[in-house]
Amino acid sequence: MKVLGFITEYNPFHNGHKYHLKKSIKKVGATHTVAVMSGNFLQRGVPALTNKWIRAEMAVKEGVDLVIELPVVYACNSAELFAYGGISLLNSLGIIDTISFGSEIGDIHKLKKISKILSDEPALYKNYLKEFLSKGISFPHAREKALGKYCLDQSLEEVLHSPNNILAIEYIKALIKCNSKINPSTITRIKAHYNETDINSNICSATAIRTFLTKKNYDVYQLKKVIPKNSFEVFVKSIKNGFAPIDYNHFEKMILYKLRTVSKLELRKVFDVNEGLENRIKATSLNAINLQSLIQMLKTKRYTYTRLQRIFIHTLLGITNQHIQNYNKVGGSQYARILAFSSKGTEILKRLKKTSQIPILTNINKQILKHPIAKEMLSFDILASDIYSLAYPNEQHRIGGSDYYNKPYSFL
Repeated sequence: MKVLGFITEYNPFHNGHKYHLKKSIKKVGATHTVAVMSGNFLQRGVPALTNKWIRAEMAVKEGVDLVIELPVVYACNSAELFAYGGISLLNSLGIIDTISFGSEIGDIHKLKKISKILSDEPALYKNYLKEFLSKGISFPHAREKALGKYCLDQSLEEVLHSPNNILAIEYIKALIKCNSKINPSTITRIKAHYNETDINSNICSATAIRTFLTKKNYDVYQLKKVIPKNSFEVFVKSIKNGFAPIDYNHFEKMILYKLRTVSKLELRKVFDVNEGLENRIKATSLNAINLQSLIQMLKTKRYTYTRLQRIFIHTLLGITNQHIQNYNKVGGSQYARILAFSSKGTEILKRLKKTSQIPILTNINKQILKHPIAKEMLSFDILASDIYSLAYPNEQHRIGGSDYYNKPYSFL
């Protein structure tokens, strides 16, 4: 058994994901695949287009053998924490040989070089980073400039301009942090850039698909050319049954209500809120008429659009700085929640009984987590599902407790 791992969102699973899956399997000679996938809230601080169970089914029907949920405390977070949550989970399984991720650069050696510098943080590099941060620019931009100045190589600085390169570097950094034996491998992204909003070929970005679905009177069948057949059928069914599409605006009133009613003291504890931001959020939430205006009034070089979106979801869920500190101290993700599996996935599950350092959860009604931190982490996943369900187009699906009655999808 040669097992290949992925850290994904599949929002939704499209032809680009299929290309990456097939190309990665061929490149490393994998016999089995495991995807750690975000649940109902994603890295950019937005809700998934359709729920985690449906997206896991889409993935398994397109060739992924086992889909495991990335706990929301890591899934809806910065690139660094997103990567750490995923890598710590894959590493704890004890069976992953290689992890494959997409990147714009497609050069694993250059990605490793940058990752080593950012992990070691040599004194000179740290001085350059402080220098650029003191000018009031955002951390990601300051890091780019510090890296280029430290290496005297602007091409390395430019690598950090691209979102998938950044994630790739964070994956390698997390492998170093976990002292992992998992080998990193990268596949060059083709045809579409991460943030492209137009559908120009059979491979487009997930952003383009989501943008298409915000149009009035859209015809979902126009997406057949960019979503694989089996995945497309599952996705269309989710729309017809009133589970999708879901976007950030569906949570607008919930978020504004929470921001207006939470105390400044509670808001100060929310993860990633610092430098007195709680005061600005409280004042601005009273004047904002929608999320767009709220973010526009709060956005700065340091507090980017995406960072603010994540802060709002953290506030909604009650994720604090102390929570994240505690989770990082115990080594990241504390369980592997199974969302879907194939016949080959059952072979992996059998092996995991012997190799996994963390509990494998297939039925949370029957399997009780003993560690209090693991219990707390899982409670956020359950809460995230309960809040997410309030946005379903079909109000009949808006009942809570879906994590207790949904079972892993099996494609046998």
